[in-house]
Amino acid sequence: MTYRGVAKGKTIELEEPLPYCEGQLVSVSVEPLRPEDQAGLPVAIVKVIRDLPRLDPEDVDALEQAIERGKLPVRTKGVFGYDGPEEPL
Repeated sequence: MTYRGVAKGKTIELEEPLPYCEGQLVSVSVEPLRPEDQAGLPVAIVKVIRDLPRLDPEDVDALEQAIERGKLPVRTKGVFGYDGPEEPL
């Protein structure tokens, strides 16, 4: 299993809880995150932009058509019979 965390002296605060009972002995191997793995850093942003998938124009058109077909009509009548800005009864 791999977990991310922040080192604070002799303690490592993990982003997620471990799936073990309190007090369970564990083996730990620690290594610093590479800059490109740290979200929000310029190096990580450039890596993501360079790794964007190459899309064919036909695929983009097909996606846009699917989105249009999936749109639902807007409901103009209230769920409980309340239709407008005046106060409900």
